Amino acid sequence: MVQKYNLEVKEILEKQFHIDLKGYATHEVDMFLDMIIEDYESYQNYIEELGTHLQRYEDENRKLNSRISELELKLKFESDKQVSVDQVDLLKRISNLEKEVFKK
Repeated sequence: MVQKYNLEVKEILEKQFHIDLKGYATHEVDMFLDMIIEDYESYQNYIEELGTHLQRYEDENRKLNSRISELELKLKFESDKQVSVDQVDLLKRISNLEKEVFKK
């Protein structure tokens, strides 16, 4: 989301005011300061919006990391369970083979 601001840093630094009899033209200075205020308000709103987005993404990231951890634990448990089932199955097969071999 690209936001256009009224002033650039270079414009602020290079701004020249016309001098009246009593000093700078107050109307000109006031208009310039009003533009600066608008920009600062826009910056502030934009920063708050980005902060809101950042918080939402961090929350989502935490939830996803939590879910990943849960799935990794489940996968490890399933893997360990499968290994033990395979070992039990092998022991049963060996036992059946021994029975057949020694039966004779």
